[in-house]
Amino acid sequence: MNSKVRVLKQQLARLDERIVAAWQQEQEAAIEHIRQVMNFFNLVPNQLRVDRRGTYNTKPVRMKYHDPVTGATWSGRGRAPSWIRNKSYNDFLVKQSDDAEIDAEGRSIQLDIRK
Repeated sequence: MNSKVRVLKQQLARLDERIVAAWQQEQEAAIEHIRQVMNFFNLVPNQLRVDRRGTYNTKPVRMKYHDPVTGATWSGRGRAPSWIRNKSYNDFLVKQSDDAEIDAEGRSIQLDIRK
């Protein structure tokens, strides 16, 4: 193999190593800058989400659990609230009839289906 080609390949390998190192340094600096800005403005990661485009046919989730002490409710989705954590979920179940619907706030409303 030509010595000039060999030298150029060695230089290329060293440059590739330098590019990787520089990329990592810039990435770390960018992350630190983002952290500082988020701390300054009291932002949480969920606020950085971009709204989805288009329309989605979604309905509010039914309330499934109710705390009789505070009146708090939980749909059963996501992280369990402290008032139900490490307890029997069955003790907090809400009885809902099949002809109940959900209002805009996710509360169950009874429908009058008499004809």
